[in-house]
Amino acid sequence: MIKKIGLLSFAPFFVIFATACGDQEVDAENYPEEPVTFYVNYSSGGNTDVVYRQFADVAEEYLGEEIIIENVDGGGGTVGVSELANEEPDGYTMGNLSMAPLTVSPHNQQVPYSTDDFSYVGGWGLQMYGLVAAADAPYDDLDEFVEYAKENPGMSFSDPAPGGLNGLVVDLLDREENGELQIESVPYDGGGESTSAVLGGHVDFTSNNPSAVVSGLDSGDLKLIASMSDVRFEDEPDVPTAEEQGYDVNVTSWFGIGGPEGLPEEIIETWEEVIQQTLDDPEFQEAAESLDTPLEWMPGDEYEELIDENYELYGEIISDEN
Repeated sequence: MIKKIGLLSFAPFFVIFATACGDQEVDAENYPEEPVTFYVNYSSGGNTDVVYRQFADVAEEYLGEEIIIENVDGGGGTVGVSELANEEPDGYTMGNLSMAPLTVSPHNQQVPYSTDDFSYVGGWGLQMYGLVAAADAPYDDLDEFVEYAKENPGMSFSDPAPGGLNGLVVDLLDREENGELQIESVPYDGGGESTSAVLGGHVDFTSNNPSAVVSGLDSGDLKLIASMSDVRFEDEPDVPTAEEQGYDVNVTSWFGIGGPEGLPEEIIETWEEVIQQTLDDPEFQEAAESLDTPLEWMPGDEYEELIDENYELYGEIISDEN
């Protein structure tokens, strides 16, 4: 059983300040005519932030206007998503619509939005997850990890996005062991802080994305126990996935881009073209490879369908766990 420590549902205290849309018409044909603010719903220095800053540096060349990254973090990514849903659908406030705040968090906490409150441009890259511990941890693979956890109840892990997919990874591993893993989830504000917690000895391990742990893996201060996604980490090709190690755990997410519900089709098409040009750009391909972010394109309608499917799937899993 995974104990959640200090998880706070922000929704009862979260006040939405509505943007008055009025009857203002959006000049979609000449879009964009000014810089675009892009909400990254996680803290600065974490996996999502780092990837999107690399993305924006290249994408703004194709958009023709500056893309201003604004970190709107909190609530495991749900605060930024909440604010995005409330913006005017004019294309000048866009944001990250990754899967966790849309498919997992609503089952773990009260949120003031649904999956229908957004216009989905598309998914463009995969987010992977792995169990990472300090280099001197007394386990090197999942079998040793599980054995150690059973013999030492009360292990803790740093969760960079409480209520999201990082914690679900550990929940699913515990499910494989019939709830026998007494592991405590300790919330942290983003991938950087959660990784520092492992390096500082404050927790036993982390469930994190490649870009948040790659420097520690490269320096030898951290070690990867298993990729919990369906592919191995690019920088750790010798470390098998959980499935390859005999555990039925496979959590893979997406980076997705969108805006508030009602975004004009012309603006969606502009962003579709910008995203695909960025994915084809050698500069961004190199950056994505260095961040262990596989690039794929999924159109908005397919991405929205995937969101809805995973919302149902993860809801069932979380209900069973509770």
